[in-house]
Formats: sequence, structure tokens, C-alpha cells
Amino acid sequence: MNDSILPINLHPSMKLNNSLYTVTREQQGEDAASYDVLLDASHVIYQAHFPGQPITPGVCIIQIAKELLEDFVCQPLEVQRVKNVKFLSVLSPVDTPAVTYVLSKVTAEDNGYKAQAEVKAGDTSLAKISFKCKKKEN
Repeated sequence: MNDSILPINLHPSMKLNNSLYTVTREQQGEDAASYDVLLDASHVIYQAHFPGQPITPGVCIIQIAKELLEDFVCQPLEVQRVKNVKFLSVLSPVDTPAVTYVLSKVTAEDNGYKAQAEVKAGDTSLAKISFKCKKKEN
């Protein structure tokens, strides 16, 4: 998916933190943050995606970015739009259990935030995402 705009409607209570992944380190700046994440290869999602060769689904990669943005801005959010998502390499919890999410260009905008996220393993970029979230209504 290149240069496309996708409406994302994930289940509002879907939380993957401390289930599919655990944050092992975080570093925050003014409009950027970096989170080291450890993926749990034993998570049930990998039993279906795919048995014997687990791959992190794209929607989960995006959901993790959204949850980390929530942590950064201290605000519950809903994904409003994903634009220009690029999955550059397979993210396997067996081959690459430890990755870094780099949030950058985080800006407040129209009752929400927009940001860019890059998922990295060392110097290798695995995914790049531009997305916008709105503040979650109670």
C-alpha cells in the first residue's frame, strides 16, 4: 500500500500492550519519541498468522504505533486515517523479537494528533507509517 489513504476502524477496546508486545525502553523528546518493543511470539495472533512462521499483521503494527502515540501524548486516541504506509520487510517475532518504534513529527491538530512512525530493527527499516488520530470520546 503506497500513498493511499485508509480509514481504519479497529475495535475500540483492542489493546496489544503487555499482550502482543511489551515496551522495554522509552525515550521522549518534544515532538518525537522512541520505544524499544519486545514482541511475544507465543501470542495467540501468531497461531493464525501464520502457523509455524509467525508474521506480525500490518493492522497490529499500526495498532502498536497508535498505542505508543497515546502514551506519548497521554491521551486516549482512535485511528482516524492511515496515509502512506509502507511495509518494507516482514516483522517476525521469532527472527526479530526486539524492534524500535520511532515516532516523529508529532503535532496536535483538529481534536487529535498526526504523526509518523518508523519500525526498525537496528539500522534496518521494517515499516513506515503516516497516520492521524482523533481524541477518543468518552
